[in-house]
Amino acid sequence: MSMKNTTKVVSLCAWLLICQIPAIIGSLFVRNAMDWYHTLIQPPLTPPDALFGAVWSVLYVLLGISAFLLLNGNWRMHPKLTALFFIQLVLNTMWTPVFFGMQHLLGALMLIIVILAQAIWLAVCAWKERKIAVWLLMPYFGWLGFATYLTAAFWILN
Repeated sequence: MSMKNTTKVVSLCAWLLICQIPAIIGSLFVRNAMDWYHTLIQPPLTPPDALFGAVWSVLYVLLGISAFLLLNGNWRMHPKLTALFFIQLVLNTMWTPVFFGMQHLLGALMLIIVILAQAIWLAVCAWKERKIAVWLLMPYFGWLGFATYLTAAFWILN
């Protein structure tokens, strides 16, 4: 394998690992709050608990691949897009501690709206750079929209 290909493989693996950070941090908060979560009035269309982990696992892999494709294995070439991607990951990481850790439904709702808006901004900025990277984010955007509905419904019902 050439040095160039080795660098690409390392970069892809790095992005895949980086995009798992929200899942790792989030799992610490979810595990300790499931009893509380099950006392909440569940909105219509609330998926079973196991589906959340499965969906997010796929979405974080898609985020990692998208970041790799978007940044062409060299984040220094695209500092604005790199910053927007990291902001997205940080915001995403914050939602679970707010919802499950602090049990602050309104705070989680306000945060998910910001996450969704920032994700749209990321897509707009990334579109002219690498469309395939944005297409890979479409399931993420769809799930963010669904998560926004769920968070709003949890807040309204509880």
